[in-house]
Amino acid sequence: MAASVLARRELAGPYLLTPQRRDAVLGEIRELELPSIEIRPSATGRTDWLAGAGRALGFPDSFGANFDALFDSLCDRELLPQPTLVLRLGNTAGLDEAGCDTLIAVLQAAADEWRDQGRSLWALFDGPGLDLDALPR
Repeated sequence: MAASVLARRELAGPYLLTPQRRDAVLGEIRELELPSIEIRPSATGRTDWLAGAGRALGFPDSFGANFDALFDSLCDRELLPQPTLVLRLGNTAGLDEAGCDTLIAVLQAAADEWRDQGRSLWALFDGPGLDLDALPR
């Protein structure tokens, strides 16, 4: 198998996981034994969606369920100590367009912070209609 894109720290960040690549990428995650967390909160609003994401990520009950708290918690090495982490995000229908845009920006900023720490944070979105590049090959 060719080297996985998920091994390229400089590319880590938020991407669209296209249906055509989904099975292959999930296979790479398993083969490389990368920590992976599925975030698919069933929520009808931003706060509920973020609270569900915090639960999926194992954040403490004190998690503030807002985008600033999400960024801070994602970058907290005590909460997420892994050298590489793949977030698989779906069910973003609970977020409006501005919420999705902010979520993507927060995940990009967190991925940049992880890169500065010598780590890789991947956020793979499984859903149509998002303003994201597809995961590179």
